[in-house]
Amino acid sequence: MEVIPPDEPVPIRLRFAHTTSYRYSGPVTFRKHRLVLRPRESHFEQLESMQIETQPPAKLQWFQDVFGNVIANARFDRPADQLVIRSEFVIAKKSAPGWSRSDSERGERFPVFYAGIEETATQVYRQSVYPPEVEKIRQWVNGMNLLPPLGQRGHIFTRLAEVIHQTIAYQRREVAGVQSPLETLRLTTGSCRDTAVLMMEAGRALGFATRFVSGYLESDNSKVGRGSTHAWTEIYFPDRGWVGYDPSIGQPVGSGHVAVAVSHHPRGVMPISGSFDTHGHTAQPMQVAIESERLGLVNQQGG
Repeated sequence: MEVIPPDEPVPIRLRFAHTTSYRYSGPVTFRKHRLVLRPRESHFEQLESMQIETQPPAKLQWFQDVFGNVIANARFDRPADQLVIRSEFVIAKKSAPGWSRSDSERGERFPVFYAGIEETATQVYRQSVYPPEVEKIRQWVNGMNLLPPLGQRGHIFTRLAEVIHQTIAYQRREVAGVQSPLETLRLTTGSCRDTAVLMMEAGRALGFATRFVSGYLESDNSKVGRGSTHAWTEIYFPDRGWVGYDPSIGQPVGSGHVAVAVSHHPRGVMPISGSFDTHGHTAQPMQVAIESERLGLVNQQGG
């Protein structure tokens, strides 16, 4: 996967278009579909515009889930032999934690300590999704000598992202679900979802709060309409907040990453999920097309 190298952390604007097409041998009736397509907003990202179109038409009901993701439930009013869901948005991005050289040079303190309310709030993000694999994952991380002396700072996760990128060959997989961390290490191949889960579980084995991030990445493929959805990992540091690392490219997240949803578990952030009544018809292979475009710079006046 060829990625556009990160540039200087200046405000930028990105446009993404994401089209998913499902086809069937005859008309089927669509049940409720869950759309996780709206980018997350913060001080560092501001959504300028977004449109979602579906064929057949759907009524969208928006809500915010327990992780702060903005979700739409889509309800369709008639059967059809195809379902097309297209989202398009423009987002303005400013420098975020992890982009600046001073932050990356400072490193992370080990072991991590979450005080007071943060200890309770991060609990779900410190619990392993694969408890039987925790000890072997911890041994794997310890064997790489990434950890600094107790009480000191080191480049734990920058180096861990680099190691995963060098160790695990990228393999694009459209099949739903993820490999377990030990399976990814055994196969030495995996999708961005698989390497994100591996890094997430490695961080948890070291006591850090980590979460799974689903979104988009500006790449050479996305610039020509052949991109795919993307996934990476965020680590919570008491002095910096959530900082993203992308083990599929071996780097901290940069200006080309657009987060859509976060969760303590990768299962909760699928872009599109739903079901349908077949009426005896069969589904054809799904098709996904993602394109991106870098627009003019953001007006740097204001907060």
